[in-house]
Amino acid sequence: MIMKHIMLDLETFGTRPGSVIRSVGAVEFDLSGKIGETFYANIQHLSCVDAGLVVDPSTVKWWSEQDKAAQDAFLSDQRPLMEVAMTFTTWFRKVGGECVWGQGANFDPPLWEAAVLAVNSSAPWKFWNVRDTRTVYDIFGFDTRDLVRKRVHHNALDDAVHQVALVAAALRKGRPASP
Repeated sequence: MIMKHIMLDLETFGTRPGSVIRSVGAVEFDLSGKIGETFYANIQHLSCVDAGLVVDPSTVKWWSEQDKAAQDAFLSDQRPLMEVAMTFTTWFRKVGGECVWGQGANFDPPLWEAAVLAVNSSAPWKFWNVRDTRTVYDIFGFDTRDLVRKRVHHNALDDAVHQVALVAAALRKGRPASP
């Protein structure tokens, strides 16, 4: 079954477009919360720096204070940014991705777009198909703390899976919050 929605999550060394990307996680899903195929890749730090992406020292400090499980996830199978960009685009198209979701309109999709542009590639979605989880939470008055977290915080794939569950829970709530 083709699911046109893709939840994207990045772990980075910065919070602005042009930041070094540490890992990318994505999951295809439908709005009921059903999950399909997943994508996860760690990215070689040097390949990002060579492409002109930058490191924010305050984000590096923040990472040093995070859970060891989240930090250790970056150590295995690191691949060059260009390779990951091509592999992700192939995966996105193979699963029939159309709409890409991120946790915040100004984070995951824009940072990924800047990173792939730095290696002369492009994001596989149309700009009008970018969606934001936080808008859904706000419209439906959904408190994300109401859904128990079952996976590793700050692991790109685990975060993407959790964000799918949050969007589905918010939509099940059923009625927009009062303005």
